[in-house]
Amino acid sequence: MNDETVLTQADIDAIKNSIENCRQNDTTKIWDEEELAPVKQKIKAHYRGLLGEKCCYCCKNTHGEFKLVLDIEHILPKAHYLPFALSPFNLSVACKRCNMNVKGEKTSFLKDPAAAHITPEDTDNYKIIHPNFDSYFDHLCYENTTRNDTKMIKYTVQNDSEKGKFTYQFFRLKELEVDTVNAAQGIKAKPMKFSDLLKKETIDEIEQLLSKLKNN
Repeated sequence: MNDETVLTQADIDAIKNSIENCRQNDTTKIWDEEELAPVKQKIKAHYRGLLGEKCCYCCKNTHGEFKLVLDIEHILPKAHYLPFALSPFNLSVACKRCNMNVKGEKTSFLKDPAAAHITPEDTDNYKIIHPNFDSYFDHLCYENTTRNDTKMIKYTVQNDSEKGKFTYQFFRLKELEVDTVNAAQGIKAKPMKFSDLLKKETIDEIEQLLSKLKNN
C-alpha cells in the first residue's frame, strides 16, 4: 500500500487531538484544524488513486492537473452529518463544480435525510449514484472523445436507472455536454477577440494610465 495514503498512529492521534480541540473551543469546524492537514492530504491521495484521478460525480479526468482541482467530498455534508466527517464510506473526491457549485450542503439527494443519521450506509436512501456503494457505470455511461479540436462528452442513463437519471439531473451533467457536442457537430461560434470588447480610444487611455504608473 502507498505510504502516502496509509494512516499512521500519529495520524490517528492528530484526528483525536483535532476533535478534542474543537470540543474545548466549542466549535464543530474540525475540518479547519491545522493538525488535520496531513490526514486530509492522505485522504485525498487515497481517493484520487481509487477513482483514477476523476470526479466521483461527473467523471471529469484530472490526470496531470494541479491537485487542488479535486476536493475531498463528503457525500453526506459534514455541516449536517458531522459524526461521519471522517468515515471512509462518506468520503471521496469531486471537482469544485460538483462539490461546491452544485451539491454544496444540499440533502435533497436523499430520500429521507433524517434516516441518514441512523443508517448512513443504506444505499437505497441515496437518489444519486453513491461513490462508494454503487458502480457508476451500472447507472450512467460516460463517453469522452477528443480528436484535434473536436471534443465530445456524453452521459447516457443505463437500463433506465433511477439513480442514473437523478444523478444526471442533480449534477446538471447536460451542461457539460452542450458546448462539446455542438463543437463536434460543427456548431461552434467564432470566439470574440478581447480587443473587440474595447474601443480603440479606451485601449489608448488605459495604456496611457498604465504608462504613468510605470514612470512613477
